[in-house]
Order: sequence, then structure tokens, then C-alpha cells
Amino acid sequence: MNTRAESAASEEESGDRSGAPDRRFDGPWLAALAATVAAWTLLYALDWAFLTPETPLGAAVSFAHGYLLAPLATATILLDALSLAERRVVDLGVFKWIYALVALPAPPVAVLYYAHREWLKPDESNLLGGP
Repeated sequence: MNTRAESAASEEESGDRSGAPDRRFDGPWLAALAATVAAWTLLYALDWAFLTPETPLGAAVSFAHGYLLAPLATATILLDALSLAERRVVDLGVFKWIYALVALPAPPVAVLYYAHREWLKPDESNLLGGP
């Protein structure tokens, strides 16, 4: 009856990880994380250097980097870590939650997350190539 679960179980037993189409956490998470952190850094620097919170533009930029981009970076870190764990490449364990919590006020911590992710990378570099 449940052919999807049976095919996934047979792939799991045979060791074939390449044909898993129902992975929940696949996505371009590193590209999204890089774009989010770059945009956050740019808006934060613009807000800090040139804008005052009393102006509408200052409030909009502050809202964008504080309430839109910072949680997006946090979610992207978690989704990338979950994707790696789901593909059985590496499990970051409690560190993914630490990086996510620190990314809420300071998304550039994603650089440390990426360095940690690459440090834990196994010898098979093709596993991290993409979904």
C-alpha cells in the first residue's frame, strides 16, 4: 500500500542515497544564507552609519534587518543543518541551535557556522555538492 515508504526503505537498505526525492529539507540553503547575511550586513551598516530611528526610512531599514532578515538567517541555518542531517552527511547536534540563537541578534555568525560545517565535512566531498 505505501509504496513510497517501501521504496525509501529499500533504498536505505541498499545504501543508495542519490535517489531520495522526498527529502523535506533540500534547498539552496547556503546561497540563501549568504544572500541574507550580505543584505543584513549592508542594511545594518547603512542604519548604523547614516540613518536615525526617528525617520521613516530609518525605521523601515531597522525593521528590515532586525525583524525580517535576522530571523530569515536563523531559519536558513537550521534548514541547512537539518538538510545535512537528513542526507546523513553530518549532524551538528546542539551546535545548530546555538548558531541559530546567536544568529537572531547577529546573523554574521553564519560565517562560523559555515566554517564548522566544512570542518566536520567527511572525506567524500561530493556529498555536500547539492541536493
